[in-house]
Amino acid sequence: MSRADDRFEIQDVLFRYARAVDRLDYDAIAACYFDDAVDVHGGYTGDAAGLVEDIRTRHRTIDSSQHFISNVLVEFTGQDSADVESYCLCFLRQKPAEPGGEQELAVIRCRYVDRFERRDGSWGIADRVVVFDESRVVPVVDGLNPDWVASRRDGTDPVYSWGSRGGA
Repeated sequence: MSRADDRFEIQDVLFRYARAVDRLDYDAIAACYFDDAVDVHGGYTGDAAGLVEDIRTRHRTIDSSQHFISNVLVEFTGQDSADVESYCLCFLRQKPAEPGGEQELAVIRCRYVDRFERRDGSWGIADRVVVFDESRVVPVVDGLNPDWVASRRDGTDPVYSWGSRGGA
């Protein structure tokens, strides 16, 4: 396997993590980490299982979540280890107090400072520190057309039905 392949696998873990949080796929979040990994994530510090529970609690009131990961820099520190820095832009929208009412949108700029390891042939997060640059909260009123396909934060989101849609 080449270093380019390793970089793609590491980036894939980062992107799968973003999707898993945005879709609230708790098993997929945990799968990005090794069981003994430590994550320093805002008010939470602990292992991956605890992080999943922390996300489950914090995201109860969030009805829309998007994590955009970019500027991924991988520096290999050994055959099976790498220091990885990536930028993350998060949009977290709180559920409205009343249907159709005003909502709060948190816009967070942060970086993931990770140590990745390859164990049993697979890359995963062994250690993460989320470094925060900015957090803003702005009021929004969702003007999404109700006829459009809306994002869902569970297994009913269209991303999970790709194979059943048919196509050419």
